[in-house]
Amino acid sequence: MTEALYVFGKVLIKHTFRNLFDMKWYGIENIPLKGPVIIAPNHRSNYDPPLVGSVIPRNDVFYFAKKGLFVNPVAAKFLLRVHAFPVDTEGIDVGAIKISLRILREGKALVLFPEGTRSKTGEFLPAKPGVGYLSLKTGAPVVPTLIWGTHEPMQLHFKRITPLYIKFSKPVYPPDIKANT
Repeated sequence: MTEALYVFGKVLIKHTFRNLFDMKWYGIENIPLKGPVIIAPNHRSNYDPPLVGSVIPRNDVFYFAKKGLFVNPVAAKFLLRVHAFPVDTEGIDVGAIKISLRILREGKALVLFPEGTRSKTGEFLPAKPGVGYLSLKTGAPVVPTLIWGTHEPMQLHFKRITPLYIKFSKPVYPPDIKANT
């Protein structure tokens, strides 16, 4: 049931945003179809996680989600079913790091916003070290990802078509630390 809900949600989101908001995506071929990978997009809107997830060509994708989203039991149950897990964005969340390491070591995909939080102004925020740490610990490549167009309030999208687009860049592979020591 969980897998069917996830796949149905991906299809629904992808087609809705493609048709209503002229959403486009590029560089899908840069996402490894198997093995561990960290998808690392910028974060400007609450729409970013489902939009990115809807176009990733694999279903074993997991997501960081701020712990405040899990306060409501119904929302928490839904988020867990669509592969999200809670993270404390106020500090270093050892539990979330352990979950992330397990996900990547199992050869799955992880969507992790390097900025650590959503930009309130639309400006890019500095990256935090989590993506690099997880990549080095697991050998997972990082796919830098740009999301553009979601920083405008959604009501503007209904008044005029503002294109949304997602660009997945070529993966960046971590250096072989053992070979360098």
